[in-house]
Amino acid sequence: MKKILYLLLAIVVVVVVGIGVLVTLVDPNQFKPLIAEQVKKATGRDLVMEGDISWRFFPSIGFDIGRTEFRNPEGFDEPNLVQFNEAGVSVSVLPLFSHQLEVGKVTLKDARVFIQTRKDGVSNLDGLTGDTASSAPQPQPQSQPESQPESQPQGSEGEPVVEGETATGEQWVIRLAGIALENASVSIRDDKAGTMTALDSLNLNLSQFAPGEWADFSFDLAGQNGAMRFTAQGKTGLKIAETLDNASLRNTELSASMTEAGTQLENVTVKLDQFTLGDWGEVSLAAKGQVPDLAFDASGKLRLMVNQDKNKVSVQGLDLNAALEGATLPRPTMTVGIAGDAEYDLKASLAKLNQFTLKADELALKGDASFKQAEIPVIRFDLSSDEINVDNWTGSPEDATAEAEPVKAEQSESEQESAPVASATPSDQEPDLSALKQFDVAGTVKVGRFVAANAKLSHVDLAIAIKDGVLDLNKFAAELYDGTIAAKARLDATGKLPVYQVSKTIKGVQVQPLLKDVADNDILAGTGNINVDVKGQGLAESRLKKNLDGTVTINFADGAVNGINIPKMIRDAKAKLKGKSDSVRDEAKKTDFSAMTATLVLKDGKASTDNMYLASPLLRVDGRGNTDLIEQTLDFQIDTSLVATSKGQGGKSVDEVADITVPLDITGTWLAPDYQINFKELVKRNSELDKRAKELKAKAKKEADRLEEKANKEVQRGLEKLLGDKAKDDKVQQAADKLLKGLFN
Repeated sequence: MKKILYLLLAIVVVVVVGIGVLVTLVDPNQFKPLIAEQVKKATGRDLVMEGDISWRFFPSIGFDIGRTEFRNPEGFDEPNLVQFNEAGVSVSVLPLFSHQLEVGKVTLKDARVFIQTRKDGVSNLDGLTGDTASSAPQPQPQSQPESQPESQPQGSEGEPVVEGETATGEQWVIRLAGIALENASVSIRDDKAGTMTALDSLNLNLSQFAPGEWADFSFDLAGQNGAMRFTAQGKTGLKIAETLDNASLRNTELSASMTEAGTQLENVTVKLDQFTLGDWGEVSLAAKGQVPDLAFDASGKLRLMVNQDKNKVSVQGLDLNAALEGATLPRPTMTVGIAGDAEYDLKASLAKLNQFTLKADELALKGDASFKQAEIPVIRFDLSSDEINVDNWTGSPEDATAEAEPVKAEQSESEQESAPVASATPSDQEPDLSALKQFDVAGTVKVGRFVAANAKLSHVDLAIAIKDGVLDLNKFAAELYDGTIAAKARLDATGKLPVYQVSKTIKGVQVQPLLKDVADNDILAGTGNINVDVKGQGLAESRLKKNLDGTVTINFADGAVNGINIPKMIRDAKAKLKGKSDSVRDEAKKTDFSAMTATLVLKDGKASTDNMYLASPLLRVDGRGNTDLIEQTLDFQIDTSLVATSKGQGGKSVDEVADITVPLDITGTWLAPDYQINFKELVKRNSELDKRAKELKAKAKKEADRLEEKANKEVQRGLEKLLGDKAKDDKVQQAADKLLKGLFN
């Protein structure tokens, strides 16, 4: 036993003496000039090691390095490119005897990196031509045959290690206890661009670097980018693969915050229970903050997986929801969300959303969509919705009018008089359609019920495509007001001015409820059929109506024109010609018709027709004229005439005015049309009619006299044959005259 004690004591004495000799004879500071000289030679910069290099003997042997500075050239705002106050590294001695290099925890305190680009474009990184690799080369892991994974050596606690090999063929095992970065800072300035990014405080800690073993990793940082201040912190369990080509995570938590003028992210958090290639991980998300005029509070969850080949990211059970509040929204508060599955193929640069639902309050869109990243991104979609009410988001025309009227009422007369009048000159600024050249889009949308501008459509089926600057509406079909609508359109934005073409067919639509809903106007009723075939060039306000070219064919049946009673106007006109007045006053201002047709020709900002026709049991209307699409004025003349029937509207006999044609002028504007009888034309036409009537009456009387005389002769001959001489008797002659007068009167 004593011998053993003496042996141990001798070892301790040898170690102590060895350390004493090492400290006494080997001063690490003597290497400082050599290190500085080599750095100067390699980079042209000065390395100043103000602090001492000191030995570390417990719990392992190593070095502690004091303040060290790597200088910038002259002319930069800070003297040092890199500096730190303290650094340390150590190596365990005993494992060296077993060919194991166990590096202790590497620490770096108060490190600072300053990178600057001056206004003249010169950077303090210019001229660094030396090898930036560590002076101690990193040993490369040797590949092992797949059939012999067990031959890889293990650490003292069974941990996988990085191997090296001595000159005698003996393998070395290298391990790193951990890394600690304390109170580091980074500043990156670009005076030429006027930008600055800074990390004021960065702390990082890795408990160990041991492939195949779990390690704890944590960090926190604070900094700014321009006027934006931000913080971030996180922690995770980290496991490096034995082959150093993969890693796994567990219990990961990340959080961040950011403030800038008008923008604040109070807290953004991400939690991941585990991450391993080929396995699903549960992710939860949360974010709260505000941007100008918008506050949000969002949360969600999903399942995440990256495949073994690292070329596909899959998401299942995506469920994100956010409560929004702000003046920029269509509503003061909103709830939005998205749910579904997704995947991203890194090799194909293709993202897909499968069976997703996008919600905004009561609005919900469902379907599939994809996005392929390319020089011209490719977007495809197939969407559907039970109901889309645009007016709920933009406000109906009635709402806009109701909001505008109180404002006008609150203005004083002087304010209204002094208020500038908006210019009536239409703009010639074309809309920006450059986006049509930047995407390749194709898709379909189906909507059960659609409301826009108070018009109500159902079973909407839409198909659109955008490619090479051309927008095609390949299909638009819907049901509206007991009828149907079908349309196709094309917008070509490849030329100097956009060119468009539209064809539309409306069948069996009830016109009155449509006009009532859209324009709050029931001037026209009936079943409408409309065909539209138009084209044009330019979408600016000044060109849109002026360059419109095409035809609109209208065919209405079984309807009425409200606001005007044309038969009554004809009777009034007839009465005035006779110096009388129509006795029936309480008649509805409505003109019924069985058919109304017209073909409108659109050209040079006007819509004109020469074949307007209206027919009803009471009257016929033929019209011609035009309307200015820009000024919205009317200039039509219609010829109206009653047909011969026993009774007219209101039970009024129309025989006395049958076949009288009355010219009617329609002027004014679309919103306030004006109907006036053209009395000058009426008198002219009826003077000609009276003259013609007198001629016909005289001719008829002359013919009647001739027929009467001929009849008298025939009757006299008949009587003479029948009665002989008695035919000349006075009584017989009186009876014959009475019979003839009954025939011709």
